[in-house]
Amino acid sequence: MKRLAALLAALALLPLTAPPAGAQPNIYHTIYSSHGSANVDQTNGCERVEIFLSSSVSAFASQPGPVNKQGLTGVFLRVSDACAGLAAAAAPGGSVLFQADGQSLAPLSTDPRLESAAIAAELPGTDGAGNPVTIRLNASWTGVGPLEHSTVNSHDHFPDVGNVSATDNNLRRAAVATLHVEAGPYSVSGTDPNAVLERVKSRCVEVARPGVEEFFPCFGFPG
Repeated sequence: MKRLAALLAALALLPLTAPPAGAQPNIYHTIYSSHGSANVDQTNGCERVEIFLSSSVSAFASQPGPVNKQGLTGVFLRVSDACAGLAAAAAPGGSVLFQADGQSLAPLSTDPRLESAAIAAELPGTDGAGNPVTIRLNASWTGVGPLEHSTVNSHDHFPDVGNVSATDNNLRRAAVATLHVEAGPYSVSGTDPNAVLERVKSRCVEVARPGVEEFFPCFGFPG
């Protein structure tokens, strides 16, 4: 599932092209996706701040062919009146003072061993009423746990279509994330001591049967 999620993320960001005329039916892909996530939920007095952040950078390369690289970052911010939320007469959702969410192709910057990562960007988004809002984000991760490593090998046969073989190297490290978000009238900061940094690298070989086109099982599309 991790491989498929990473590959589909790369596919969503990058154009998929067929091999040039005369190319061999074997297509070799190298794909990696680095991802940082963090959640902040803190209350100061009656003000409750919730921040949900996901940021990644992915790359795709076919042989022969250039390497394409792009990112994807999304953030959600909600500021609530925790005291109003405790009142029995409070209407559902009435304690929310402000919320906004946005997304852009801003890439996560991280080192290969997941010892640190960072993202600083302005994201176009909307507030709780659907009005446009600019979200200014500055976040960093510091790895604090051991580097966890796992490897997954898979070999699949698609009758009358072709074969695919893939090897995945998965890295994961616990981290502490520090976030600062500005949106609308709010400028909030927080720390997530249970954040995570992940990196998935997949080597995938597709072997289509003669005459078969649009055979891309490395991206979840067997044709």
